[in-house]
Amino acid sequence: MAKVIEDEFGTMFVVELGVGPKRANNRDDVTVVQYLLNLYFEHPENASARRFAGGGYAPLKVDGIIGPKTNARIKKFQEFMTSIGLFLVCDGCVDKARADMVVPGKSSCLYTIFELNSHVRYLYLDGTDIIPLRHRADFPARLVPVVNRFLPLWAQWNAA
Repeated sequence: MAKVIEDEFGTMFVVELGVGPKRANNRDDVTVVQYLLNLYFEHPENASARRFAGGGYAPLKVDGIIGPKTNARIKKFQEFMTSIGLFLVCDGCVDKARADMVVPGKSSCLYTIFELNSHVRYLYLDGTDIIPLRHRADFPARLVPVVNRFLPLWAQWNAA
């Protein structure tokens, strides 16, 4: 159920049903979250985030299946973001973004999915568009249809 949407900064991945404890944990949604978490924590500039995540850091298996490692990594991401001054709810969940949460000043609490996208776009891309991630060798095949639904027919592609 994950999808690509446009925001004021470019494109981003969003979850439709929520990921984490007591959420639907649709495989596409979980895959998006696992992939973005791995990109964030594995970036060379994020050694402090890896240390914060705990000893023996290892990338998550991007399989779309929720488990204790994915749940813990979500919570560590939220706690790390809070430790650097962002206002995330540290509940271990990545929820669907509601339109009222993208209105500046409407709430002081940010969505985890927005922060994941924002940081990955900054670290790996030009800061505006998440779509070019599809050209990475580690881009999950499960997300190809998610990206293709957003793109015009001439720009769609198949993962081999």
